[in-house]
Amino acid sequence: MKIITEQELNLAADCLRDGGLVAFPTETVYGLGANALNPIAVAKIFEAKQRPTFDPLIVHISDIKQLNNLYASPIEPLVFQLAEKFMPGPLTIVYKKSAIVPDLISSGLDTVAVRMPAHPLAHRLIALAGVPVAAPSANRFGQLSPTSYKHVAKQKMKIDYLIAGDDVDNLVGIESTVAMVENNRCTVLRPGIITVEDIAKALPGIEVELAQHNNKISSPGLLNSHYSPLKPLFFVDKTMKELPENSGIILHDKKQDKLNAVKVIYSSENGNLLEIAAHLFTSLHTMEDDDKVQQIYIEPVAEKGIGISIMDRLKKATFQYNQL
Repeated sequence: MKIITEQELNLAADCLRDGGLVAFPTETVYGLGANALNPIAVAKIFEAKQRPTFDPLIVHISDIKQLNNLYASPIEPLVFQLAEKFMPGPLTIVYKKSAIVPDLISSGLDTVAVRMPAHPLAHRLIALAGVPVAAPSANRFGQLSPTSYKHVAKQKMKIDYLIAGDDVDNLVGIESTVAMVENNRCTVLRPGIITVEDIAKALPGIEVELAQHNNKISSPGLLNSHYSPLKPLFFVDKTMKELPENSGIILHDKKQDKLNAVKVIYSSENGNLLEIAAHLFTSLHTMEDDDKVQQIYIEPVAEKGIGISIMDRLKKATFQYNQL
């Protein structure tokens, strides 16, 4: 893994074109990219992440016109309504795939997930590469999503280039909203910063709903256990008077009681949900890297609006530790 700067973007673009792997920043989390039209390159993503092949990937583009090549014709007008409203940005649209999309990308499904990142460096990289880029989060499967190149570097994955580019004014901090368009309806498969309400407002008269998932994996991020730190993670119970010894705590308001934690991180000073989302994975990484902390406790948030997306990530992150 070679760490490069924004000034060496041409190296990374050439690498993607030639079938290599590049980790790059987006406005959501760092992505691990490969040429989406090259099945051998895509297979390297699954190998590097130790990701099961039943979990589909998101394809990243630099121009809305590329949707015409990746989606099967005819494309419903609803797709372009969403794209024109939310692209570039943290929205992924799932729709029937065209024949050029490798089955490995979609895990054998007849659909493909596509988004256009708003991060200027990511946008330039994809445009320079001249190919759509498949890119899940740049971490080992099931572990914390990275929001810094340092988070990627510590994973020690087998990749060609890692672009150092953490200066993002509009960091979203959690993965994109994933919405499926089918039969003039829109279903949100994975919640994100763009909420069901935001999408419904952009599509007046169209039915928009949050999916109730069964065991079918139709989108990235749907497994019960995901986004987990290497240290046990639990929700703070309001009835708790003290934490177990050597615990860290992540709170979202400076008025909250930090109890007897050996380390305290405030994701927000006053419960601002956008700030909480932006700092969520960074806070968890900081706790994971602190030798004083043996287990992590985090304050839950109300499940409304963006809070639904935050709790979606946290429920998955705590899942394996709640099964002990």
